[in-house]
Amino acid sequence: MFRNLFLISVLAAALATILYFKPWITEDSLPPRVYDRLPDADIIGQSDILDLSRSLSKTMFYYKIPFRDFLSPDFLLSQGKNYGLNFQESVYFFANEKNKELEDWGAIAHLRDSSKIQAGIVYLKKFTSVSEITYLNTKVYRIEASDISIVYGEDWIFVYQGKNYKKRIEGVLTAKRNEISPKWRIFFNKKVPEHRPLFAQLHLKELKDFGIESTEVSMSNDSTHFYFHTVITQLDSLSFQLRSTGKAYEKQTFTKNLINLHFNIDRLKQNEKDPISIILNKLGRKINFPTNQFLNAWDGDISYRQGGFQTIKEEYITSELDENFEVTDVVSYKDVKVAGFDLFISMKDKKHSFLSNLISKGLITQSDSKYRFLYSTPFHIKKNAEGLIFHTSNYLPRLKQDSISRVTWTFNYTPIEFFIDSTKTKAVYGRVQVPVQRFISDYIPSN
Repeated sequence: MFRNLFLISVLAAALATILYFKPWITEDSLPPRVYDRLPDADIIGQSDILDLSRSLSKTMFYYKIPFRDFLSPDFLLSQGKNYGLNFQESVYFFANEKNKELEDWGAIAHLRDSSKIQAGIVYLKKFTSVSEITYLNTKVYRIEASDISIVYGEDWIFVYQGKNYKKRIEGVLTAKRNEISPKWRIFFNKKVPEHRPLFAQLHLKELKDFGIESTEVSMSNDSTHFYFHTVITQLDSLSFQLRSTGKAYEKQTFTKNLINLHFNIDRLKQNEKDPISIILNKLGRKINFPTNQFLNAWDGDISYRQGGFQTIKEEYITSELDENFEVTDVVSYKDVKVAGFDLFISMKDKKHSFLSNLISKGLITQSDSKYRFLYSTPFHIKKNAEGLIFHTSNYLPRLKQDSISRVTWTFNYTPIEFFIDSTKTKAVYGRVQVPVQRFISDYIPSN
């Protein structure tokens, strides 16, 4: 009797184990996960919505944005609960570019309760026209005015904007487990930096033409600025490396644009087929600029400062009647305000032949005691032991030793700053700093 009970217990335990582990079901036969459904694209990324909301709260509170409460983490959580969205999981997004314009974009989010999505669709219909079509036995919701499509499953929702919505939806619906697209596999193998609620990779054809394998962008912000941290990886070793210091001009109150770069370019000088050499030569050919001679003479530092105005005497000719009523040409002068600039290029002994070549080619012309580069503002030229200095002011601008490589450029009265923080064998690490005040004043109504 005890033997029978023992045998029954063993069989029961074995059956329970088999039913629990289901060895006849392989992992690949299970339903696809959200990230299995993601399509290949030129731009791919993810965002932690709640972390992004917390991060942006600092900016919205600082500028007293009127609708800031509707973007708070608490509000998003409540709306997610009402409509079945799971904002505690990452949202994945993608976009494609064509002819330097955005062709389409989309995003996939996790669902907590798909039965509540219909309530969200009904709510959406209060604000816009939403039509319904059936595709691959699945209901698709279309906002024709914006070319937006919405489709969802048990644990996911897909939003797409673009013309190729049937192809995109088919890829999402027919995805299989573990068949993650190649670009997304690369993406998930990368570690997302901490405290960066937005992270993306760019795989653009134009970048590959310049020898760039990929570009990573992540975002952070404080009360007054957005920071876009970048990692640019080349297919081959970099032709330059960052120097720790170099000569530079200081930013002044009237400075509009500023460039301070400090590089070691020994490898660039030795490789005319490097993408940077090819780009510079292509640009130089437009004005017959001696690019190769410049690269051979250049020592790796360049500093450019533009801003303020200089008053110059400009010659002009008028026709006047003399006392004999004959027309004569009279040379006159007038004061003209022109944009001022200072330019320093580090060069050693080769600066003399380089400058002479620019003059002989007619790229630099002399007028009285000043010079012009093509049709530029008149400037002075100064040679010193470290390089060439071009300046519009009557006094020689002062250079200082600087340890930051950056470009500050003003777009629509807004200074955007580009920093190169470090370089490795194949990668450049940098960031872009964007002030938000102008954006808010232009696009967001005040209280």
